[in-house]
Amino acid sequence: MISLDYKLAFIIPYRDREEHLAMFVPHYRNLFPDADIYVVHQLGKAPFNKGMLFNIGFLYVEQRADAFDLSDVDMLAVEGHVDYSFPRAATHLASAASQFGYKMPYPIYFGGHVLVTAEQMRSVNGFYNDYPGYGCEDDSFYRSFVNKGLPVDRRYGRYESLPHNRHVDHDEHLMDLFNRNWEHFKSVPRDYSNGITSCKYDIAAVHQLEGYTQLDVNI
Repeated sequence: MISLDYKLAFIIPYRDREEHLAMFVPHYRNLFPDADIYVVHQLGKAPFNKGMLFNIGFLYVEQRADAFDLSDVDMLAVEGHVDYSFPRAATHLASAASQFGYKMPYPIYFGGHVLVTAEQMRSVNGFYNDYPGYGCEDDSFYRSFVNKGLPVDRRYGRYESLPHNRHVDHDEHLMDLFNRNWEHFKSVPRDYSNGITSCKYDIAAVHQLEGYTQLDVNI
């Protein structure tokens, strides 16, 4: 169990990962019994949009916590090897995940678990909304701070990655989306008007489930 001197909320973009969610929730409930967990469940058949789901979750919980762990559902923190002290800057936590051999996969990697305050999130207008499918939303979020001259922090954090299939490797449409996202990320500066303040969505239902709150959203 990890004790904190602030209110923490986990925000988890989610679709079709029941086995991972069934492990994530009890793991973090035991680790942080006073934290809240919010699962942002994308409905429909449109390509999964993790960045927009982070924005939607943040808008829902902004007034309910002091800091937010922007979380992948398939990474479990190793107790005694993570630092969840209050973030003075946007802070990357998952710098040593098992899927990457417990090291950074590339220098600007900013995914897995990122700890932010509302002020930090709003300083860059959250995530860019137009990276559907797979890839670039985390790198774009990192660059959003750096290009504004805002500080970012990176802490040693050891996480066990749950096994999962990379659908992008087997889906031509998802690969096309990834290539489009990558070309856009490389060549087009971040549009700061695109983010929290511009995401369009509908919350179809809110479920209070065992250990967490689930938002069912249409985007």
